Amino acid sequence: MTIRENTADRPLFGPSGHSASFSAEGHTATTEMPAWLRARELDLFEYSFGRGVNISSKTATEIGKVCAEYGIEMSVHAPYFINFASPEQEKADNSVRYVLSSLKILKCFGGRRCIFHAGAQGGAAREEAFARTKDKFAETLAAIAAEPEYADLIVCPETMGKQPQIGTVEEIAELCTMGDNVFPCVDFGHINSLYGGILRTRDDFARIIDTFAEKAGEFKTKNMHVHFSKIQYGAKGEIRHLTFEDTLYGPEFEPFAETIVKYGLTPHILSESAGTQAEDAAQMRDIWRAVAERA
Repeated sequence: MTIRENTADRPLFGPSGHSASFSAEGHTATTEMPAWLRARELDLFEYSFGRGVNISSKTATEIGKVCAEYGIEMSVHAPYFINFASPEQEKADNSVRYVLSSLKILKCFGGRRCIFHAGAQGGAAREEAFARTKDKFAETLAAIAAEPEYADLIVCPETMGKQPQIGTVEEIAELCTMGDNVFPCVDFGHINSLYGGILRTRDDFARIIDTFAEKAGEFKTKNMHVHFSKIQYGAKGEIRHLTFEDTLYGPEFEPFAETIVKYGLTPHILSESAGTQAEDAAQMRDIWRAVAERA
């Protein structure tokens, strides 16, 4: 298995999905996205299969060629209805297939990272649900290993923002120990929402990084996948994604930028803001640059 780190030796930034401004400027096709992002000095684009993998290999290959031309790296988000914790055999088996079908298109895109939600607790005890998650994920990793063309691809379980979902920092860190090709997707907005606004200072972010470094390893943590957005939350966690203009809910990016510089991290950072993904990704890049210059 060949897993390469971020060769740019710096954080990479981009949007998850199409910003409202992309459409407002008259763009309609994803093949137009790479040039649009490069003009904004962005590096990444995440394509969501939230409602299912409904793009052809031919179209994905065309998009991938344009991404290569403009130096944009793509990642994919596997369907939201993956649930490795499901006690229903058909749903659990389908979850394995959803990951594999996502990887097939990811390969056509020329990308390397597939992000997924691991599952939900349902009516089971947390320990039971997480045990089922690990068993089914192990089956998924075995299926991936059986496909030589996927040897350089990375799967990224995501930290989640609602209490019934599998995806605490500790759970994701443990899943990352199950294979060399498993890196964390750390969604700081989700973490902040799940625990009622705990991410305020550099030390708050550093504690998250320290946990992943200790349990998942320094290499995976240095090259982790990151989702970052401000998110409204309530008693049960995440409610809805916001934009960087919001002043009530966090988290703020600058303390995390300070942590990136302090630890020498080179993550892939995707903005999931509500309609301003590209603009907020560029803002994160600028904040990181300013912090790095001060260091």
